[in-house]
Amino acid sequence: MKVYYATMTGNAESLASTLVKKTEDMSLDAELVNLDDVLTEDLKEVQTAVFIVSTWGEGEPPDDAEPFWEDLEFSKSRLENLRYSVFGLGDSGYAEFNGFAKVLDARLQAMGAVPVIPRVDADIDYDDDFDSWEASVFSVFSQQDSKSFEGAV
Repeated sequence: MKVYYATMTGNAESLASTLVKKTEDMSLDAELVNLDDVLTEDLKEVQTAVFIVSTWGEGEPPDDAEPFWEDLEFSKSRLENLRYSVFGLGDSGYAEFNGFAKVLDARLQAMGAVPVIPRVDADIDYDDDFDSWEASVFSVFSQQDSKSFEGAV
């Protein structure tokens, strides 16, 4: 499983690191990756992934996700092999609450990727939302048979 993150303040990276550490403790295989190091073509080789992303300003991606988003937004690639989930970190005080998480999820689906856990749009106090989402991630993604993903949403 790939654990992708994009952050401005470090919260998304911290949560992603925590998730990867827990996968190691459970003898599961996960890799922590900053979206700054990813292009759409890289996703074509991935079968399972989670995206932990923050939204910046009025719905924009964080700086470290801008090149990835620009590539993904205009890509003609298909991602039918990708099973994923998105956890968004935002602030409901902004008009475009979790804007980047929402557009990322929509774009991945438009490219054929399949969400196996519904996107979570977490607010400033995200601990409970993350704990619940993380439990779902371990439940779904720890299963070895990719057929177990069908209909998981």
